[in-house]
Amino acid sequence: MSKTSTEAMLFINGLATYLKSRIIGQDHVIEAISEKLRYWYLGVGDPSRPTTFFFLGPTGSGKTELIRETIRYLYGIGDKQKLLRLDMSEFGKTAGADVGKKLIGYSEHDPGRLYEFLENNTEGAILYDEFEKAHPDMAKYMLQQLDAGRVTLWNNKTYDISRFLLFYTSNVGAEIFQGNNHLSIERKSEAACQRLVMIFDSPEFVARFGKFNYGIFAFNALKPEHLRLIARKFIDDKLQHFRTIREHRHECGGFVLLENMDVLGYSPEVVDFALLQTNTTRNGAREIRDVVERMLNQAYIHAIANCHDENPITGYLHVEPNTDKLILSQTPPVK
Repeated sequence: MSKTSTEAMLFINGLATYLKSRIIGQDHVIEAISEKLRYWYLGVGDPSRPTTFFFLGPTGSGKTELIRETIRYLYGIGDKQKLLRLDMSEFGKTAGADVGKKLIGYSEHDPGRLYEFLENNTEGAILYDEFEKAHPDMAKYMLQQLDAGRVTLWNNKTYDISRFLLFYTSNVGAEIFQGNNHLSIERKSEAACQRLVMIFDSPEFVARFGKFNYGIFAFNALKPEHLRLIARKFIDDKLQHFRTIREHRHECGGFVLLENMDVLGYSPEVVDFALLQTNTTRNGAREIRDVVERMLNQAYIHAIANCHDENPITGYLHVEPNTDKLILSQTPPVK
Protein backbone atom coordinates (compact mmCIF):
# COMPACT_ATOMS: atom_id res chain seq x y z
CA MET A 1 0.00 0.00 0.00
CA SER A 2 1.40 3.38 -1.02
CA LYS A 3 2.08 6.07 1.56
CA THR A 4 1.29 9.77 1.51
CA SER A 5 4.29 12.10 1.53
CA THR A 6 3.71 12.77 5.24
CA GLU A 7 3.50 9.05 6.05
CA ALA A 8 6.62 8.38 4.00
CA MET A 9 8.53 11.13 5.78
CA LEU A 10 7.51 9.84 9.21
CA PHE A 11 8.48 6.30 8.24
CA ILE A 12 11.94 7.09 6.91
CA ASN A 13 12.63 9.53 9.74
CA GLY A 14 12.17 6.62 12.14
CA LEU A 15 15.03 4.65 10.57
CA ALA A 16 17.81 6.24 12.62
CA THR A 17 16.00 5.62 15.92
CA TYR A 18 15.39 1.99 14.97
CA LEU A 19 19.01 1.40 13.94
CA LYS A 20 20.37 2.96 17.13
CA SER A 21 18.26 0.51 19.11
CA ARG A 22 19.86 -2.40 17.25
CA ILE A 23 23.42 -1.26 16.44
CA ILE A 24 25.67 -0.11 19.27
CA GLY A 25 28.61 2.29 19.11
CA GLN A 26 28.09 3.57 15.56
CA ASP A 27 25.66 6.46 15.94
CA HIS A 28 27.78 8.69 13.69
CA VAL A 29 27.39 6.22 10.79
CA ILE A 30 23.69 5.74 11.44
CA GLU A 31 23.02 9.47 11.25
CA ALA A 32 24.97 9.80 8.01
CA ILE A 33 23.45 6.86 6.15
CA SER A 34 19.94 7.73 7.37
CA GLU A 35 20.27 11.09 5.66
CA LYS A 36 21.30 9.48 2.38
CA LEU A 37 18.56 6.86 2.62
CA ARG A 38 16.02 9.59 3.25
CA TYR A 39 16.79 11.09 -0.17
CA TRP A 40 16.61 7.65 -1.80
CA TYR A 41 13.30 6.72 -0.14
CA LEU A 42 11.62 10.01 -1.01
CA GLY A 43 12.89 9.85 -4.60
CA VAL A 44 14.85 13.10 -4.62
CA GLY A 45 18.22 11.58 -5.55
CA ASP A 46 19.62 10.86 -9.01
CA PRO A 47 16.96 8.62 -10.64
CA SER A 48 19.44 7.03 -13.06
CA ARG A 49 21.93 5.64 -10.55
CA PRO A 50 21.74 3.22 -7.63
CA THR A 51 22.33 4.56 -4.13
CA THR A 52 25.72 3.31 -2.98
CA PHE A 53 27.51 2.87 0.32
CA PHE A 54 31.05 1.73 1.14
CA PHE A 55 31.49 0.66 4.77
CA LEU A 56 35.01 0.53 6.20
CA GLY A 57 36.09 -0.65 9.62
CA PRO A 58 37.36 -3.57 11.68
CA THR A 59 35.71 -6.99 11.88
CA GLY A 60 32.71 -7.22 14.17
CA SER A 61 32.03 -3.49 14.35
CA GLY A 62 28.50 -3.82 12.92
CA LYS A 63 28.88 -3.20 9.18
CA THR A 64 26.93 -6.20 7.91
CA GLU A 65 24.46 -6.13 10.80
CA LEU A 66 23.60 -2.49 10.08
CA ILE A 67 22.80 -3.42 6.48
CA ARG A 68 20.58 -6.31 7.55
CA GLU A 69 18.71 -4.15 10.04
CA THR A 70 18.26 -1.40 7.46
CA ILE A 71 16.65 -3.85 5.03
CA ARG A 72 14.43 -5.28 7.77
CA TYR A 73 13.18 -1.81 8.55
CA LEU A 74 12.64 -0.74 4.94
CA TYR A 75 11.02 -3.92 3.63
CA GLY A 76 9.58 -5.59 6.71
CA ILE A 77 10.83 -7.98 9.37
CA GLY A 78 11.78 -11.33 7.89
CA ASP A 79 11.80 -10.15 4.25
CA LYS A 80 15.07 -11.83 3.28
CA GLN A 81 14.18 -11.76 -0.40
CA LYS A 82 15.15 -8.10 -0.68
CA LEU A 83 18.82 -8.54 0.28
CA LEU A 84 21.36 -10.48 -1.77
CA ARG A 85 24.63 -10.97 0.14
CA LEU A 86 27.65 -11.95 -1.92
CA ASP A 87 30.74 -13.13 -0.05
CA MET A 88 33.52 -11.68 -2.16
CA SER A 89 35.98 -14.38 -1.13
CA GLU A 90 34.02 -16.52 -3.63
CA PHE A 91 35.19 -14.09 -6.30
CA GLY A 92 38.86 -14.06 -5.28
CA LYS A 93 42.04 -14.70 -7.22
CA THR A 94 41.53 -18.48 -7.09
CA ALA A 95 38.39 -18.04 -9.21
CA GLY A 96 40.57 -17.21 -12.22
CA ALA A 97 40.75 -14.39 -14.71
CA ASP A 98 37.15 -14.94 -15.86
CA VAL A 99 35.89 -14.30 -12.34
CA GLY A 100 33.23 -11.82 -13.45
CA LYS A 101 31.27 -14.61 -15.11
CA LYS A 102 30.50 -15.99 -11.64
CA LEU A 103 28.57 -12.77 -11.15
CA ILE A 104 26.89 -12.27 -14.54
CA GLY A 105 26.67 -15.91 -15.57
CA TYR A 106 27.63 -18.14 -18.48
CA SER A 107 24.32 -19.72 -19.56
CA GLU A 108 20.90 -20.75 -18.31
CA HIS A 109 22.57 -23.73 -16.64
CA ASP A 110 25.10 -21.48 -14.88
CA PRO A 111 23.31 -18.09 -14.68
CA GLY A 112 25.57 -16.43 -12.11
CA ARG A 113 24.83 -15.02 -8.69
CA LEU A 114 22.84 -11.95 -9.75
CA TYR A 115 20.37 -13.59 -12.12
CA GLU A 116 17.68 -14.99 -9.82
CA PHE A 117 17.70 -11.93 -7.56
CA LEU A 118 17.35 -9.44 -10.43
CA GLU A 119 14.70 -11.55 -12.15
CA ASN A 120 12.54 -11.41 -9.01
CA ASN A 121 13.16 -7.85 -7.80
CA THR A 122 12.89 -4.37 -9.26
CA GLU A 123 14.35 -2.89 -6.09
CA GLY A 124 16.18 -4.15 -3.06
CA ALA A 125 19.78 -4.31 -1.88
CA ILE A 126 22.94 -6.09 -2.98
CA LEU A 127 25.74 -6.51 -0.47
CA TYR A 128 29.27 -7.10 -1.79
CA ASP A 129 30.73 -8.24 1.53
CA GLU A 130 34.47 -7.97 2.34
CA PHE A 131 35.21 -6.57 -1.09
CA GLU A 132 38.98 -6.46 -0.49
CA LYS A 133 38.98 -10.27 -0.95
CA ALA A 134 37.69 -9.99 -4.53
CA HIS A 135 39.79 -10.53 -7.66
CA PRO A 136 41.16 -7.17 -8.90
CA ASP A 137 39.08 -7.51 -12.07
CA MET A 138 35.86 -7.35 -10.04
CA ALA A 139 36.24 -3.58 -9.71
CA LYS A 140 35.74 -3.29 -13.48
CA TYR A 141 32.48 -5.24 -13.30
CA MET A 142 31.21 -2.81 -10.67
CA LEU A 143 31.66 0.32 -12.79
CA GLN A 144 28.64 -0.36 -15.03
CA GLN A 145 26.46 -0.78 -11.95
CA LEU A 146 27.78 2.32 -10.25
CA ASP A 147 27.82 4.59 -13.31
CA ALA A 148 24.84 3.58 -15.37
CA GLY A 149 22.54 1.90 -12.88
CA ARG A 150 22.24 -1.24 -14.94
CA VAL A 151 23.85 -4.63 -15.40
CA THR A 152 23.86 -6.97 -18.40
CA LEU A 153 23.82 -10.70 -17.67
CA TRP A 154 24.53 -13.89 -19.62
CA ASN A 155 21.18 -13.70 -21.45
CA ASN A 156 22.08 -10.30 -22.96
CA LYS A 157 19.26 -8.80 -20.95
CA THR A 158 20.02 -5.50 -19.25
CA TYR A 159 18.54 -5.07 -15.78
CA ASP A 160 17.72 -1.67 -14.34
CA ILE A 161 19.17 -1.36 -10.83
CA SER A 162 18.72 2.39 -10.43
CA ARG A 163 16.34 1.85 -7.48
CA PHE A 164 18.61 -0.62 -5.77
CA LEU A 165 20.83 -0.01 -2.76
CA LEU A 166 24.39 -1.22 -3.33
CA PHE A 167 26.44 -1.89 -0.22
CA TYR A 168 30.14 -2.67 -0.15
CA THR A 169 32.03 -3.57 3.02
CA SER A 170 35.72 -3.96 3.68
CA ASN A 171 37.93 -4.81 6.64
CA VAL A 172 40.99 -3.47 4.84
CA GLY A 173 43.20 -1.47 7.16
CA ALA A 174 41.43 -2.80 10.26
CA GLU A 175 44.51 -2.05 12.35
CA ILE A 176 44.28 1.59 11.24
CA PHE A 177 40.83 1.91 12.79
CA GLN A 178 41.74 -0.03 15.94
CA GLY A 179 44.84 2.06 16.67
CA ASN A 180 46.23 5.45 15.64
CA ASN A 181 44.14 7.38 18.12
CA HIS A 182 45.84 10.58 17.03
CA LEU A 183 44.21 10.34 13.59
CA SER A 184 40.67 11.48 12.83
CA ILE A 185 38.20 8.94 11.51
CA GLU A 186 38.31 10.75 8.15
CA ARG A 187 42.10 10.39 7.90
CA LYS A 188 41.82 6.71 8.77
CA SER A 189 39.25 6.28 6.00
CA GLU A 190 41.53 7.99 3.49
CA ALA A 191 44.35 5.59 4.40
CA ALA A 192 42.05 2.57 4.02
CA CYS A 193 40.79 3.85 0.65
CA GLN A 194 44.36 4.19 -0.59
CA ARG A 195 44.89 0.53 0.21
CA LEU A 196 41.80 -0.35 -1.81
CA VAL A 197 43.15 1.65 -4.75
CA MET A 198 46.39 -0.33 -4.55
CA ILE A 199 44.58 -3.68 -4.31
CA PHE A 200 42.38 -3.07 -7.34
CA ASP A 201 44.62 -0.67 -9.28
CA SER A 202 41.42 1.27 -9.93
CA PRO A 203 41.23 4.75 -8.42
CA GLU A 204 38.10 5.38 -10.50
CA PHE A 205 36.28 2.54 -8.69
CA VAL A 206 36.90 3.98 -5.23
CA ALA A 207 36.19 7.49 -6.50
CA ARG A 208 32.67 6.45 -7.57
CA PHE A 209 31.55 6.39 -3.91
CA GLY A 210 32.22 10.06 -3.38
CA LYS A 211 32.98 11.83 -0.17
CA PHE A 212 33.54 10.63 3.37
CA ASN A 213 30.26 10.38 5.30
CA TYR A 214 28.15 10.49 2.16
CA GLY A 215 29.37 7.51 0.12
CA ILE A 216 32.20 6.20 2.28
CA PHE A 217 31.46 5.50 5.93
CA ALA A 218 33.89 4.46 8.65
CA PHE A 219 32.94 2.30 11.63
CA ASN A 220 34.74 2.80 14.91
CA ALA A 221 36.44 -0.02 16.75
CA LEU A 222 34.14 -0.96 19.63
CA LYS A 223 34.99 0.16 23.16
CA PRO A 224 34.61 -2.06 26.26
CA GLU A 225 31.39 -0.30 27.27
CA HIS A 226 29.96 -0.98 23.80
CA LEU A 227 30.91 -4.64 24.03
CA ARG A 228 29.05 -5.02 27.33
CA LEU A 229 25.94 -3.45 25.83
CA ILE A 230 26.21 -5.72 22.79
CA ALA A 231 26.57 -8.81 24.97
CA ARG A 232 23.46 -7.81 26.93
CA LYS A 233 21.55 -7.22 23.68
CA PHE A 234 22.43 -10.69 22.35
CA ILE A 235 21.52 -12.28 25.68
CA ASP A 236 18.18 -10.45 25.83
CA ASP A 237 17.36 -11.37 22.22
CA LYS A 238 18.12 -15.05 22.86
CA LEU A 239 16.10 -15.13 26.07
CA GLN A 240 13.15 -13.59 24.25
CA HIS A 241 13.37 -16.46 21.76
CA PHE A 242 13.30 -18.99 24.62
CA ARG A 243 10.06 -17.43 25.87
CA THR A 244 8.39 -18.30 22.55
CA ILE A 245 10.31 -21.42 21.52
CA ARG A 246 7.14 -23.53 21.55
CA GLU A 247 5.83 -21.40 18.70
CA HIS A 248 8.93 -22.25 16.66
CA ARG A 249 9.26 -25.92 17.53
CA HIS A 250 10.49 -28.36 14.95
CA GLU A 251 10.71 -32.13 14.59
CA CYS A 252 13.96 -33.78 13.65
CA GLY A 253 14.60 -37.50 13.99
CA GLY A 254 11.60 -37.94 16.23
CA PHE A 255 12.60 -35.32 18.82
CA VAL A 256 10.40 -32.32 19.53
CA LEU A 257 11.39 -29.29 21.62
CA LEU A 258 8.23 -28.01 23.26
CA GLU A 259 9.02 -26.04 26.39
CA ASN A 260 9.28 -22.30 26.71
CA MET A 261 11.79 -20.98 29.24
CA ASP A 262 11.07 -17.67 30.93
CA VAL A 263 14.25 -16.17 32.38
CA LEU A 264 13.27 -13.44 34.84
CA GLY A 265 16.74 -11.95 35.05
CA TYR A 266 20.45 -12.71 35.09
CA SER A 267 23.43 -11.68 37.13
CA PRO A 268 26.12 -9.26 35.84
CA GLU A 269 28.51 -12.20 35.97
CA VAL A 270 26.66 -13.74 33.01
CA VAL A 271 27.75 -10.82 30.82
CA ASP A 272 31.31 -11.04 32.18
CA PHE A 273 31.28 -14.77 31.49
CA ALA A 274 30.40 -14.18 27.82
CA LEU A 275 33.03 -11.49 27.31
CA LEU A 276 35.80 -13.53 28.94
CA GLN A 277 35.34 -16.21 26.27
CA THR A 278 35.85 -13.85 23.35
CA ASN A 279 38.75 -12.16 21.65
CA THR A 280 36.78 -8.94 21.37
CA THR A 281 39.82 -6.90 20.36
CA ARG A 282 40.07 -8.83 17.11
CA ASN A 283 36.57 -10.11 16.40
CA GLY A 284 34.24 -7.59 18.04
CA ALA A 285 30.51 -8.31 18.16
CA ARG A 286 30.63 -11.26 15.78
CA GLU A 287 32.31 -13.58 18.26
CA ILE A 288 30.18 -12.34 21.16
CA ARG A 289 27.06 -13.44 19.28
CA ASP A 290 28.46 -16.95 18.77
CA VAL A 291 29.52 -17.29 22.41
CA VAL A 292 26.14 -16.09 23.72
CA GLU A 293 24.33 -18.48 21.37
CA ARG A 294 26.36 -21.45 22.55
CA MET A 295 26.26 -20.78 26.28
CA LEU A 296 22.53 -20.00 26.40
CA ASN A 297 21.68 -23.05 24.30
CA GLN A 298 23.58 -25.13 26.85
CA ALA A 299 21.66 -23.48 29.69
CA TYR A 300 18.36 -24.18 27.96
CA ILE A 301 19.15 -27.86 27.40
CA HIS A 302 20.32 -28.18 31.01
CA ALA A 303 17.06 -26.61 32.25
CA ILE A 304 14.96 -28.94 30.08
CA ALA A 305 16.87 -31.98 31.34
CA ASN A 306 16.25 -30.99 34.95
CA CYS A 307 12.56 -30.19 34.53
CA HIS A 308 10.62 -33.11 36.03
CA ASP A 309 7.08 -31.74 36.13
CA GLU A 310 4.62 -29.83 34.01
CA ASN A 311 5.30 -26.45 35.57
CA PRO A 312 6.65 -23.67 33.32
CA ILE A 313 10.45 -23.46 33.19
CA THR A 314 11.29 -20.19 34.86
CA GLY A 315 14.01 -18.70 37.04
CA TYR A 316 17.18 -16.64 36.99
CA LEU A 317 20.42 -17.27 35.11
CA HIS A 318 23.66 -17.53 37.07
CA VAL A 319 27.19 -18.72 36.42
CA GLU A 320 27.54 -21.97 38.32
CA PRO A 321 30.41 -21.67 40.84
CA ASN A 322 33.66 -23.40 39.89
CA THR A 323 32.35 -24.38 36.47
CA ASP A 324 32.11 -22.89 33.01
CA LYS A 325 28.33 -23.33 32.80
CA LEU A 326 25.20 -21.26 33.21
CA ILE A 327 22.40 -22.62 35.35
CA LEU A 328 18.79 -21.64 35.99
CA SER A 329 17.86 -21.19 39.65
CA GLN A 330 15.09 -19.62 41.69
CA THR A 331 17.50 -17.20 43.40
CA PRO A 332 17.29 -13.63 42.08
CA PRO A 333 20.65 -12.04 41.20
CA VAL A 334 22.20 -9.66 43.70
CA LYS A 335 21.93 -6.08 42.45
